[in-house]
Amino acid sequence: MRDKDEGRSQGNRTEESGLKEWFGSLRQQDQDNFKSAIDRHIIVSVADGAGRIVEVNPMFSRISGYLREELIGQDHRLLNSGLHPKSFFEDMWHTIGVGKEWQGRIRNRRKDGDFYWVATTIVPFLGNDGQPYQYVSIHIDITDQVAAEVQAQQTLLQIIEGSLVPTFVIDAEHVVTHWNKACAQITGIAAAAMVGMREYWRAFYPEQRLVLADLVVNGASEAEIADSYGDTLRRSPLLEGAFEAEGFFAGLGETGRWLYFTVAPLRNGQGQISGAIETLQDITERKLAEQALHRVHGDLEQLVLQRTAQLAQANLKLAEDIRQREQAEVELHRRNAELADLNARLGEALGQLLQKEKMASIGQLAAGVAHEINNPIGFVQSNMGTLENYLEDLFRIIDAYAATEGALPADAPTSYALQRLKAELDLDFLREDIPKLMAESRDGITRVSKIVQDLKDFSRVDTNQEWKWADLHRGLDSTVNVANNEIKYKADVVKKYGTLPEIECLPSELNQVFLNLLVNAAHALADDERGTITLRTGCDDRRVWVEVADTGSGIAPENLKRIFDPFFTTKPIGKGTGLGLSLSYGIVKKHGGSIEVDSEVGKGSTFRVILPISQTHEPDTVLLGG
Repeated sequence: MRDKDEGRSQGNRTEESGLKEWFGSLRQQDQDNFKSAIDRHIIVSVADGAGRIVEVNPMFSRISGYLREELIGQDHRLLNSGLHPKSFFEDMWHTIGVGKEWQGRIRNRRKDGDFYWVATTIVPFLGNDGQPYQYVSIHIDITDQVAAEVQAQQTLLQIIEGSLVPTFVIDAEHVVTHWNKACAQITGIAAAAMVGMREYWRAFYPEQRLVLADLVVNGASEAEIADSYGDTLRRSPLLEGAFEAEGFFAGLGETGRWLYFTVAPLRNGQGQISGAIETLQDITERKLAEQALHRVHGDLEQLVLQRTAQLAQANLKLAEDIRQREQAEVELHRRNAELADLNARLGEALGQLLQKEKMASIGQLAAGVAHEINNPIGFVQSNMGTLENYLEDLFRIIDAYAATEGALPADAPTSYALQRLKAELDLDFLREDIPKLMAESRDGITRVSKIVQDLKDFSRVDTNQEWKWADLHRGLDSTVNVANNEIKYKADVVKKYGTLPEIECLPSELNQVFLNLLVNAAHALADDERGTITLRTGCDDRRVWVEVADTGSGIAPENLKRIFDPFFTTKPIGKGTGLGLSLSYGIVKKHGGSIEVDSEVGKGSTFRVILPISQTHEPDTVLLGG
């Protein structure tokens, strides 16, 4: 270790000498330009071996608020914000004191009392004796970055607190930072008793042990995690680095609860694990159903044994009497029928078990709303026809009164009153305007009926989630109408449909994919300029494709590889959760397809969904896998 440190010290001296020679070889103008470039963008300070500041650049004075003369001779405690513990600085001084480079993030206090954050690198310069004689600190202002991280944390807290899924979050120190109401309800422990604590294992186990979230934060391998959770552990198919497992927790509720839990790592801007988020799902009812299913299996096996014994006894009697053998054969057929019936009931029980695990789709709600709207629309359509007939009768009566008006003397009070009433009501205008109003009303009702039908088409869901053959163009059209409110003020929709065959799919799930892509395309368009959203379709022998292209702002190259990650979004806060493309990606993968994206900043983006015409799996396999 000493040889390694001595080698590093010699390397620092060699690098220092080389930099001095290189800098000295530059012209004075080049030296000034180089120093000016550093001073404009980088915060630099130099301290002696005791940590006293001996030099700072203008950027250091500008961000700290102190004049150079106020800083020289002071140490960095002048800027201490009080946030970091004493151990933080002890670790830093220990590292640089042995000649090693130190990197970290520090919150400092300006002269006016405001705080600012810097990403700091401290490089010790070593003398011939191998001891540091000065330290050069290079800082980068990351105040805005830290503020954005805080805002992201607040957004995450809002999402977690509002979720009906029991969820908690721990940081890199295994301290609970979030414990939502759903989690408090299922564990019986309020957030106030958990947030800020490391002993959150008490909510689940009678004795101390590592929870799955702890193992993920520790960076444990899959094999190490499996030692604690056995065969129930598996990697999450949706989130990279996430794990899922299940277990029985005797301390939850009156009789204990079965939980299915998923844990995903949280990473900071440098990609390092900064915590973990864990969600819980109560699967007690499913487990009870599985246990009932096992009991049915046991009863079935016992029944088979009983039937076998009875058949053996019947075979012995066959030797005694042919008639008894024939009766035994009849009995065998009857028992086999009972066995087949039990097998059918067993399959039905399994189907019911799988069905209970399905979550109700939001499309079912939309379909119900559409159904409820349809009824009053029908009343209005019917009443409009009746109202037109009533109006015709009223106008006929008015015409009849008008015909009798001529028989009255011109100076008669009744004649004068009728003429004044006709002038006030402008009867000719009413006779001309009412049919127009009725026609406009009928047109409005027709348009509402069309919207309701599109809503029903968009939300058409098979409660058994069966794969079916469907027309993608019909799904696209209904989805465009459903999303029309997001699009109509910002873009024109251009449809360039090719000829498509029907494909085997889950139509409602694909409609959700199209809706996400259309809404994202609308959000990508500038508010002050009308854009275009183009829908294209096509196919080959085995696949079909659907393109959604926009003329919006485009996606930066560095964001393209992350757009399908859960919770990643470039939209302003409050305009998106970052889940739409992630869910769409999962749905398309479930269909055996893929999503491709081509984007250019300032010109727009094109998303292409590629799907197989027919599925190679059996429907039952999909149900078990889904």
